[in-house]
Amino acid sequence: MRRTLLAMVVTIVVAASACAPAAPAVPAGPTPAEMMAGADALDARFLAAFNKGDAEALADTYWNSPDLVSIGPDGMGVRGWASAKAGAGEMFKAMPGATLEYLTKHNDVHGDVVIGSGTWKMTIPTPGGHQVMEGRFSDVKAMRDGKWVFVMDHASVPLPPPPPAK
Repeated sequence: MRRTLLAMVVTIVVAASACAPAAPAVPAGPTPAEMMAGADALDARFLAAFNKGDAEALADTYWNSPDLVSIGPDGMGVRGWASAKAGAGEMFKAMPGATLEYLTKHNDVHGDVVIGSGTWKMTIPTPGGHQVMEGRFSDVKAMRDGKWVFVMDHASVPLPPPPPAK
């Protein structure tokens, strides 16, 4: 009797397991190497757009969201994609022909985002030749809506040296 009861319980459990819906497969996210490749490609797209003075292409490197944060070298940031795009257009009008290069660049994978940092040099044509500005940057890159974009971008320039002591 005990064996029969045990056999019935095992049969019921096995049958119930076979009838239960299978758990949906969770798609695997990108590997760290794929994330680094995406981040590096995004950095290259940003640089190319900047050096063409193309505000539309530059805005395409940003997350199209009101939650985007972009802080330029002037230190006065904006929130939202539309504001960042408008700011890029104003910047290119104010500095036609400006070019940007990375002096150093480093990306690190952290969970589902890549955190970037480094230094840059901007060359701005002026009537008397050109002006060179150097600074640093930090950013957060992530896959959003199927493409790599900046969700936060921050550029700054160092403070000038203090005046000489009297």
